[in-house]
Amino acid sequence: MKLAVFSDFDGTISTQDVGYSVFHHFSKGKNDEILPDWISGKMTTRDCLIAEAEMVNASSQELYSFIDKMDIDPTFPEFVKLCNSNQIPLSILSDGLDFYIKHLLVKHNLSHINFVTNKAILKDNKIRVEFPHDNIECKSCGICKGEIINRFRQKQNGENKIVYIGDGYSDACAAKEADILFAKKDLVVYCTNNNIDYISYDNFGDVQSYLIKHGLLET
Repeated sequence: MKLAVFSDFDGTISTQDVGYSVFHHFSKGKNDEILPDWISGKMTTRDCLIAEAEMVNASSQELYSFIDKMDIDPTFPEFVKLCNSNQIPLSILSDGLDFYIKHLLVKHNLSHINFVTNKAILKDNKIRVEFPHDNIECKSCGICKGEIINRFRQKQNGENKIVYIGDGYSDACAAKEADILFAKKDLVVYCTNNNIDYISYDNFGDVQSYLIKHGLLET
């Protein structure tokens, strides 16, 4: 059975949670006040993103200059190369925003990677958030990663073993759909509390080593 790999971006591919860092920096920490309601489920991701975006007052140049300080996991590009050489589809699923994901992928010569995320419009020193991807059943996510994975599985007639790599609460729906789940940080807490099997990892080098060891990826 062939693999299909899906990965979170913030704190997984990027070494920091870029979206949180942007909102925290340009809201002077005010976004922290609403995050407990998002984590508890009292606030949806869509409402949370809109509220955080409204706290920002910064030009596009200021935003991109700040994002340029962020980096990606140094083992990720090699993992991408191996997926490509093994003809394994790799997609990024993020409940963050497109402008910083695209910027960092271009910066690291990874712009060919498909990503699905929410949309940001930068205008008049503000960020306006739009949600171009409709969820069918999930009402809590901006984009429901679980629904996207499930639709992919149906199109492939179940022929692919799904690998998902994540680190946080926004990966909850994806965690339920993955055949092989790599988790760290808050996603470990979620999986532990919900009896979801997972494999611990620190970086994409760990993911790569596991898949090679189990004969799922060839060097």
